[in-house]
Amino acid sequence: MSASPKITESPVEKVDLPNKVFVGNLPFKTTDEELREQFELIGPVAEARVIRRGKRSLGYGFVAFVSASSVDACVKGAKVELDGRTINVEAARPMSETEKAPAKRRPRRARKAKVEEAEAAPKAEAKADAKVEAKADKADAKADAKAEAKPEAAARKPRVRAKKPEDGPASETVAYVGNLPFATTDAELSALFAGFSIASARIVTNKKSSRSKGYGFVTFASHGDQTNAIAKFSAEPLVVADRPLNIKAALSESPVDSADAKTVA
Repeated sequence: MSASPKITESPVEKVDLPNKVFVGNLPFKTTDEELREQFELIGPVAEARVIRRGKRSLGYGFVAFVSASSVDACVKGAKVELDGRTINVEAARPMSETEKAPAKRRPRRARKAKVEEAEAAPKAEAKADAKVEAKADKADAKADAKAEAKPEAAARKPRVRAKKPEDGPASETVAYVGNLPFATTDAELSALFAGFSIASARIVTNKKSSRSKGYGFVTFASHGDQTNAIAKFSAEPLVVADRPLNIKAALSESPVDSADAKTVA
């Protein structure tokens, strides 16, 4: 320790301890213990602390003496050197109310999240509006298409099935038997014509459900048997289960395979 240091205005005191001096221009490798040892040459030291940010020294610190006289001796006394560097020594001054702990800043992440949330809100609202509008447009388009399709549907004419030709010679051996009970079987149809010579008797059924269509065909052994049976049952109608049967000459020699039976009017 040699010449007297220059006296300047006291810097703001960082820690509320009495009899403190500010020491600047410290070598970055200076430790708290080395700082204490250097200033204990002036007077008893209560605390010596190098200010750091993390583990890195900021190049200044504070020394708190036990008595005020040590502060005066330090500030007005000889120049302090440490590792070849002249140390700036100033009387520390208390921190004013306006200089005390600055208002805590919101963490950057929280601020960023707040900004992102504020920016996202209008986007989300716009997206929701666009979705509602798209849904409404889709419903309108569907309704318009339906409305346009109605006149076209109304203009369509009902499909008319082509009638099969009914002209042609009547069969000389096959008779059409209509208005049969749906439960009638081939054997029961054949039994109705037991007084005549017949080759076959068939009930016409639906190809998909196999249910009776309520009519059938009887094939006689000869034209005479056919005409005699038709004449007899025309004069004396045949009734089965309270249903009078309709018996006529068929328009085909093999009508039992046809879904649409034809008879002579």
